[in-house]
Amino acid sequence: MELLQLMYGTNITRIEDEVKKIAKSYAGDLDDFNFTRLNLKETSIETVVEEAQTLPFLTDRKVLVIDDALIFTANKNTGSVNHNIDLLLDYLTKKNDDTMILFTVYTEKLDNRKKLTKVLKEKGKVTEINEMTERELSLYVESVLNQENIEIHSEALELLLERTSYKYENVHNELSKLLLYTDGDITLEDVKEVVSISLEQNVFLLTEFILKNEKEKAVQLGRELILQKEEPMKLLHLIIGQFRLFYQVKILNQQGYQEDNIAKALKVHPYRVKLALRHVRKFPLENLLSKMMLCRDIDYKFKSSYLDRNTLFELFILEI
Repeated sequence: MELLQLMYGTNITRIEDEVKKIAKSYAGDLDDFNFTRLNLKETSIETVVEEAQTLPFLTDRKVLVIDDALIFTANKNTGSVNHNIDLLLDYLTKKNDDTMILFTVYTEKLDNRKKLTKVLKEKGKVTEINEMTERELSLYVESVLNQENIEIHSEALELLLERTSYKYENVHNELSKLLLYTDGDITLEDVKEVVSISLEQNVFLLTEFILKNEKEKAVQLGRELILQKEEPMKLLHLIIGQFRLFYQVKILNQQGYQEDNIAKALKVHPYRVKLALRHVRKFPLENLLSKMMLCRDIDYKFKSSYLDRNTLFELFILEI
């Protein structure tokens, strides 16, 4: 197992799960003797190197997790500590102790031009933690339930993934709720009763109602979201973003791009592209463009009008 590892990505929950899994596989059950966590925003490189070279107490192996490792990115360090990068380079190059070091940083990309990043890639392992695919999420749910000797009905699994927008963090949280709720196999009714519909999924439904001209349903859903303390301005911008996605997906699809290629080109979750493709085929490009223009106009009204924003939001739904 690599004793030098770096994990990066924007899915904090999944990175955290990977850290714990790797640490346990190396050191066994984690405690204060074999597991230490430091943050580079408040800890110097000197302290990190000293801790890495210190022999573990009452154990054979130890894991050192270094969070917020912005030194591997183009981002500036927002902490108050000035880091001795040369010291860390020397340590990584000559590392001869048995301490496993796991660097984590929540970012979409590393700075591969930096010598530090190049050295870590040469001496250790760098892993990008992406959102799971639909298949990976299904296997994850089944693996968690298998540990509890619980099964989930196929339609229940499908609804669970839909309501959580196929996002690992949402699935992780809602699955925990289901395990506390159910006293047997998980059914469709269990999911309907327990699993919250994500904001992203609600915005998609709201946009779908607007496109289908189902004004009553759209207004009702909009009111429910506002009662849940969602800001009308935020909802408006999310709807605008959804229409923009529809428009971009429509153009790329007409140019012959496939689902996966569209997701990569737009840097969005494949599930969002899948849902968008399901709907944009029904609407001409001009129709989507006109909706975007109306969104722009109502956005201006939001910023310039003294009217109540809840009222403006309902007017927007009725007008569009």
